[in-house]
Amino acid sequence: MRCIGQGLESLKTFCAVMSLPNPVEQKSHDVINNKLSRVMKEVAEESMKMAAVDEYSSSPDNLLTVSGDGTWKTRGHSSLIGVCTVIGAETGKVLDREVLSSFCKGCDSYKGVKFGIKYNKNGKERIRFHVEKIILALLCKGNAESHLGCVWGHSCSTDDEPMHWFCPTNPNTWCKYNAAINNNLQNYKHKPSVAKTVRDVIKPVFADLSHPALLKKCLGGKTQNPNESLNSLIWKFCPKTIGSRLHIAEIAANLETSIFNDGNQILITILEKFGLKINRNVCVPLAECDNRRIFTSRQRL
Repeated sequence: MRCIGQGLESLKTFCAVMSLPNPVEQKSHDVINNKLSRVMKEVAEESMKMAAVDEYSSSPDNLLTVSGDGTWKTRGHSSLIGVCTVIGAETGKVLDREVLSSFCKGCDSYKGVKFGIKYNKNGKERIRFHVEKIILALLCKGNAESHLGCVWGHSCSTDDEPMHWFCPTNPNTWCKYNAAINNNLQNYKHKPSVAKTVRDVIKPVFADLSHPALLKKCLGGKTQNPNESLNSLIWKFCPKTIGSRLHIAEIAANLETSIFNDGNQILITILEKFGLKINRNVCVPLAECDNRRIFTSRQRL
């Protein structure tokens, strides 16, 4: 049932509808889940080791480039369970994953001080956060260093100190200042710009993020599509609409890691570790599922 994102209650409903005997009780189900967790973790770690070897051999100069992402168990920003994953840029396989929880029973039971000083980011940190958000959107575009200088100069320009050095000067430019110059309009007035104090704070941020050594890492032009695909697969096995414990999220994360790296046929290995006999009725549907997955992905190219 975990392969379709359901638990014991759904299994009971299925058995009732199909007129089958009642399934195992909760205690036995927990024992099965514990064994399933151990097997899933073992298979997932072996899969990630093989993926790391493939990534290392495929990477130039033996330097690994990875893409990391995180996802929450529930929608919104109140989730207690999150999953972090790292995917290799060359092979597109999961190299590492971690399931974490922000809930601690000991801290929750603590009856100490209820009121204290709340941590708030200062102005510089807030500014840096928003600047990085803008800059990172430009990093993978052509001539990123000029783009970064353009953003900073255009946003900080005033009538007394125009700084449109990197803004495009072609006739259809989006920069209204350069467009006004092209049309010989001398009465152009700048809109209220970034304050000088803020400008001085964000300038080092632009300088750091436009460094050639950093921009060189973006030459591959990779996207986070594999990460988003991986995230959706995690919550397929542990749906966001159904409440579940950290233990179930760990099982789902290990299961999706194995399937994402090696396809649905990795389920055969998992079943064998449970001592089950594998026949044609197991192998053929899983192979067909993998073939459809490959065919669909090629159709989208």
